[in-house]
Amino acid sequence: MPMATIDDLSRAVAPILKADEERAKAVCAAVFGACGDAIKSGKGVEFRDFIRVGFGEGTSYMTEAEIQSQVAARVGVPPDNAGAMLNAVLKAVQQLVLAEKDVVAESFGTFRVRKERAKISKDPKLGHKMLSGAKRFFAFDPGPVFAGRTPTVMVAEGWAKAVQTQRVATVLAVVPEKDFFVDCIIYYFNKAGWKTNVVTTADDAEKALAEGGVYLTIVDSTVKDFQRLAENIKTNRSTAHVPLVIAFPANSNLDSPKQFMVCGDAHIVQPFEVKKLFNICDDELIRSSEEEVIFEQQVLFQFPTEDGSIEKANEFGRVLFEASGLSEEDQVAIAAAFREGIGNAAQHGNKYRRDKKIEILYLLDKEKITCMVKDQGQGFDHEKYVKKGKAGDALNAARERHKEGKLGGLGIMLMLKCCDRLEYNDVGNAVTLTKFLKRPSE
Repeated sequence: MPMATIDDLSRAVAPILKADEERAKAVCAAVFGACGDAIKSGKGVEFRDFIRVGFGEGTSYMTEAEIQSQVAARVGVPPDNAGAMLNAVLKAVQQLVLAEKDVVAESFGTFRVRKERAKISKDPKLGHKMLSGAKRFFAFDPGPVFAGRTPTVMVAEGWAKAVQTQRVATVLAVVPEKDFFVDCIIYYFNKAGWKTNVVTTADDAEKALAEGGVYLTIVDSTVKDFQRLAENIKTNRSTAHVPLVIAFPANSNLDSPKQFMVCGDAHIVQPFEVKKLFNICDDELIRSSEEEVIFEQQVLFQFPTEDGSIEKANEFGRVLFEASGLSEEDQVAIAAAFREGIGNAAQHGNKYRRDKKIEILYLLDKEKITCMVKDQGQGFDHEKYVKKGKAGDALNAARERHKEGKLGGLGIMLMLKCCDRLEYNDVGNAVTLTKFLKRPSE
């Protein structure tokens, strides 16, 4: 979750106080300095309609009026004026917390929202599975001023409810227009306890995703720029784990793409029953929750074997590598191996037949990048050439292939040099390239 420092808090306080940021920063320091002094003296602090932090039964609390007096002394204003200052700071803290930012209040502590992911639950009466929305709870993490002591924290009921209801888990439906069928989808998801947000353009969908709180996206492929939307969802690390379900028109052949396409996590072809869509979303929610622990990003894309799509795939790969955390040198290396893998798939696997596709699976975890490049060819004796490539004898292997009237032989040696690991499937029509984010010596 994004962190809001004392400078961020000061910027939020300034317009409320109608003061400059330096003045606002001094006020923030005065408020939390007073809170810190209270804790050091063994007292708790209490803010009405917000939070009480103390040490259990028998704790005496510094009231807002007492804190107000201390703030007045610290910033040099009459006590009555300090009341507006204290209220401005508390209001700014709440605004930032509701915007899902962790507010670090000097050495006093951190105000934040603790979230539980959306999950699958069972209806206790009917027994069927249903989507359970995400939950949000306000939390306070004590800072250094507590000197290791664990405080008792009580949250005002109204504030706790405001945090819980500020944003609910949302299903985002991106459709060309709202109609009866879309209304049915909304009904089913709302019945399951989810808020459903319906938009009709890719731009509006991206705005909704940027605001957060979206836990599943359903996109109708007839929406203009739906592919741009899919690319942005999957390349953005903050939305990459949002399950993407794409609905295609009747008679769509998803095994034979006409152009470069970033795939959804699940596809469904119209016409379909709402119940089937609901079950697909159910499965995707479970899958994403489990795999998020393992992978930071997953992207599946496919394209026909033709020059324009191949170049688009290489460019798309470059974008992914740049955002991965690899050094610039390693980005160049994995990009070279990736280009070679796609080139081999197009030339040797698919024989440049446009009706045959190339499929790429990109995975990013905390340690490495993994790219699988798969073609629709018959494969080859990969063990022989990998062995020669590792031995540095790829040149002779290439000469042998030329004598046999075949092409290639040097590509495997290049990929071996540019990757940390290279593996083929049993058939030989899929190669997996692995590059570690940090080298073993680092």
